[in-house]
Amino acid sequence: MTVARTDKETLPPLAQRLCSNKGIRRLLWPFGLCVLIAVLGPTLIAGVGALVFLDDLKDAHQSATEVWGLPVVAIGEAPRGWISIGREPVGVVAIGGYAVGVFASGIVAIGVVAIGTIGIGVVSIGTLALGLLSLGAVAMGFASGGAVALGRLAFGACAVGWYAVGGVAAGAYAWGQWVWGFFRAEGWTPPNPPPRERLLFPNWRRPRPASG
Repeated sequence: MTVARTDKETLPPLAQRLCSNKGIRRLLWPFGLCVLIAVLGPTLIAGVGALVFLDDLKDAHQSATEVWGLPVVAIGEAPRGWISIGREPVGVVAIGGYAVGVFASGIVAIGVVAIGTIGIGVVSIGTLALGLLSLGAVAMGFASGGAVALGRLAFGACAVGWYAVGGVAAGAYAWGQWVWGFFRAEGWTPPNPPPRERLLFPNWRRPRPASG
């Protein structure tokens, strides 16, 4: 990485961490792991639980067993239950076309954990992912990663955010091969060529603290 400027003392703490490849990796890996664990954990629990308690779940569905007024298992066009499977399911676990639940999986999934072609949730994975933590082809959220990523902290081939890291990056603070930034922009280049840096407002600088 070619560092365009070295006045790191003027940068916010997170921006200082992103000023090196090592710092970027230290943020990127935990972000990816948090998303994957948050998604794979419930998926694994739901999958193993379905296999282990399959007969019990079938019996609960056939006998219409209810807990606190909701069926344990609901299957149908628009089911409502603790575990809902169908076209428009709503439940703690919702699986289907347009799913709404704590854990939701479907074409359009809305939930705390959402997996779908369109995923909307606190943690989301999808072709289009929207959430606090989001991972997808197009990801938007507080922290996001994907081919196109938008967020306060964005990692992607094309990243746009307050802190943006990617092949093409634009933000208040940006790192990448082609970068545009407000306060700082750092280009990744081979040793010989000059850094590819473009500040959106090249004459606008954060005021330095008075010495003295």
